[in-house]
Amino acid sequence: MAIAISAVVAVLAYQGLSSASAGAERSREILTQINELDRAWQIFAADMRHVLAPELGPTGGRFQFQAQSLEGGADVEQRLLLFVRRNWFNPMQRPRSDLQEVSYRIEEGTLWRDYRPYRNMPYDEFAFEQGAARQELLNDVTDIEIRFLSMAALQNSGRGVLTGDDYMRDWAPAWPDPNQMGNPLALPLAVYVRIEIEGVGASERLFDIVSL
Repeated sequence: MAIAISAVVAVLAYQGLSSASAGAERSREILTQINELDRAWQIFAADMRHVLAPELGPTGGRFQFQAQSLEGGADVEQRLLLFVRRNWFNPMQRPRSDLQEVSYRIEEGTLWRDYRPYRNMPYDEFAFEQGAARQELLNDVTDIEIRFLSMAALQNSGRGVLTGDDYMRDWAPAWPDPNQMGNPLALPLAVYVRIEIEGVGASERLFDIVSL
């Protein structure tokens, strides 16, 4: 009887220890994902803080958005944003421009940031990925949504474009915004980004754009 009781206690103790170990491991995984997400938001915020307005001509920098959200699931490859930014940190004082061409894309559930020194040449003359460095930002991404606030929406709806639970209805799902009035090369006033990660859930941020 004593041996049987001891065996039952040992089994229960092992099960409890196994469950606790699995829970601790899952907590570490989620914490790692949250830290990676926070790092990705910081990088994106820096890019938006230094983004440059597009220029005329085939060799000019551009600001483009190509997908409101992932079409066909996260396993496909899609480019999300393409733009040029200034103030590329150069601690080694290398002979390069401080302008950087940046592309955000999703590939098989991984969010990548590709970047290269900005060159005064047509974008389509060479493959972006072949001439750029790749920076892995996030894994297990299930969906991304990006929207833009245009001057036209602000003029038409006033402060309503920033208030209420459904304020995003007035934000453009693509950029350049076909409804944008005035300068077609103008940057959006703000960018909304929503990222969903498997096991973590959705996270969203709102970035205002300072045009120089």
